[in-house]
Amino acid sequence: MLTMAGSFDLLAQRIVSNLDQLSLHVKSQKYGMGFWEIRASSSPKIITVPGNEIASGVALLLAHKYEPPMIVFEQINSIHPGMGRMMVAAILEGMRCYPNVFGHVRVNDLSKYLNDGRRWWEHVACNYSDFNWIITHDEETTHFSK
Repeated sequence: MLTMAGSFDLLAQRIVSNLDQLSLHVKSQKYGMGFWEIRASSSPKIITVPGNEIASGVALLLAHKYEPPMIVFEQINSIHPGMGRMMVAAILEGMRCYPNVFGHVRVNDLSKYLNDGRRWWEHVACNYSDFNWIITHDEETTHFSK
């Protein structure tokens, strides 16, 4: 029988594999029993900063020690139409393979408002409504504020 800790590590490995399949450079680091940091970029320098014009990339934290356990999107940037959507899909499809590990997704959405009055992450949340979303819109708020 697979333990929760084993499922947590397998989830991280699945996400890394999914991002790798997008031809991204991927770096991952496990911190103790409760955290994984995963960063992926089209640049070998692993550029994930929003607004840069050099590379597409994503940085996330799998925080099993948080209450509730959650995945935190720390940064995302796409210089090619559709790449942001593909990176998010690679991550969330990995989460769907291990549904008992994480059910919460957190993001601080500072993207521009779209024509329908919503921001980019609000559209993503609608497409992945099987997860519990925590979306903030505050430049002064970190991902970890309550």
